[in-house]
Amino acid sequence: MFRLILGLILVALPLAELALLVRTAQAIGFWATLALLMGGGLLGSFVLSRGSFGALRRATQAIEEGRPPMADALDSAFLMMAGMLLITPGFLTDAMALLLLVPPLRRRLARWTVRRVLERGGLDARAFDASGEGSGGPSPPSPRDQGKGPIIEGEFERLSEKPTDPGTTKP
Repeated sequence: MFRLILGLILVALPLAELALLVRTAQAIGFWATLALLMGGGLLGSFVLSRGSFGALRRATQAIEEGRPPMADALDSAFLMMAGMLLITPGFLTDAMALLLLVPPLRRRLARWTVRRVLERGGLDARAFDASGEGSGGPSPPSPRDQGKGPIIEGEFERLSEKPTDPGTTKP
């Protein structure tokens, strides 16, 4: 069912874009419509170039801070999707891209996407939030916190090995 709906959208979207472009050109003129389309393309290329460098920087910073870079990766992926939609000629795709450029809407879409992926994978979506950190249970220590925990001294004995007499030596 999902594939059928996706196929219908992929067929209907270009037709709707073309009809909207013709109507816009009739209303405001050919050159103004062309200028709007070119402006959207330039904005899209700016978003793509800025988003790709920012994505790498934010992911690296998240890893250095000891937190998973999932939220930053999703945010960057949706920013790049917005850039691609802006480059695509048409006003409907530009409207979708402008919605993706609004940070609260982008975060909400990221949370929804994570939930859907986890549910389809058979995992409990309530245990995760958009940042990728589990909300239930302890989290592993970050690299900067390692070595700061309590030190417990003691003796141990491996149960899988036979005890040796202190008076005998191994050859």
